[in-house]
Amino acid sequence: MARWDDILTLPVQEPSTIEFSSSDLNWFKVEGWRQNVDDVALIPFSRVEDFVKGECSSAECPTRFRVEARRKKAEGSSYKPRVDGYLEYILYWCCYGPDDHRKGGTSRPSRKCIKPSKKKSAGRPHTKRGCLCHFIVKRLFAQPSVALIIYNQRKHVDKSGSPCHGPLDDKAIGTRFMYAPYISEELRLRITSMLYAGFSVESIMQKHMKAIEKHGGPSNRDDLLTHNYVRKLERDIRRSTYELDSDDAASVKIWVENHRSKVFYYQGSSDTDAFILGIQTEWQLQQMIRFGNNNLFAVDSSFGVKKFKYPFYTLLVFDSNQIAIPIAWVISASFSSHDVHKWIRTLYDRVCAKDSTWRLNGFIVDDALTETAKISVRLCYASGVFGVHGIGIS
Repeated sequence: MARWDDILTLPVQEPSTIEFSSSDLNWFKVEGWRQNVDDVALIPFSRVEDFVKGECSSAECPTRFRVEARRKKAEGSSYKPRVDGYLEYILYWCCYGPDDHRKGGTSRPSRKCIKPSKKKSAGRPHTKRGCLCHFIVKRLFAQPSVALIIYNQRKHVDKSGSPCHGPLDDKAIGTRFMYAPYISEELRLRITSMLYAGFSVESIMQKHMKAIEKHGGPSNRDDLLTHNYVRKLERDIRRSTYELDSDDAASVKIWVENHRSKVFYYQGSSDTDAFILGIQTEWQLQQMIRFGNNNLFAVDSSFGVKKFKYPFYTLLVFDSNQIAIPIAWVISASFSSHDVHKWIRTLYDRVCAKDSTWRLNGFIVDDALTETAKISVRLCYASGVFGVHGIGIS
């Protein structure tokens, strides 16, 4: 059993897969709080989200982990000299706990409802089933780039030690408690894209039901998609506001601040710098890593589609069926080699932060800008790094 003093000597583990779970790591046992024995492991802090997603996708017990508590300290602040002293502390807990809303179950005093009960039922049973599965992530003072994962309870069980959801729970068989509590981000993005493209709620649900019938009935949480959920997404889109400010520059800046996780590069317009906005969702990043590695990468360009006449780039990769998948969008006021190199270098670094072995085989550029300029792209693979060089405009 390892001592707390030896934590920093443990190896930092970084699986090569896009997402990974506890089964992909080697765990070391240490004596924890109240004489409990905890499982600990070290991973890069930049890959904590990949670990959380991997844990949610467990085939043995699919679920969703939520942030139950978070504490953050400023870098450079004073602290007691402890080996596990942290800059950031995050407690992740399975969404099916820790409260238990089943008959005879208990809830924490701080979580008891203090509002008067409604006359009518909400129409949806409570999802809390007393699950005790949780883990802690600490970003260490001694090594800010490293995350210490402390797994206090790895099994999805209640206080009695019995499985409380998932396929191992006999009482959950045939109910939605067999699956994760929410639909996947991939399905949500797919439905959102279809709604933006003009598909009706009914047509989306018809396509979804046909797909379920094709593979023989529900087998995961996504198969339990409802009309109400799709209507909610449609309503959110209809009510969304794109013009956040009367000034266009201020409106874009506000949008960027509200969507930090989806913006991989932003450069405001100034006397010396051209406007550049690069957008990529987490799902798109995963597709870029999955299908772009040792494969072709393409840029589809358009020009002058709006009043500002800015070039608009759609970055594409191709799946196993050679179907193009958009993995990023870039809006820029300039297509000079200097400005293109800025966002494409940032995009490459973002991919390598997830998978250091990621490499590109080829780069395709269309001729949509021939009326304005001819762009030639030459890739350099020196030391395993690609970049955009020698972009000639004539």
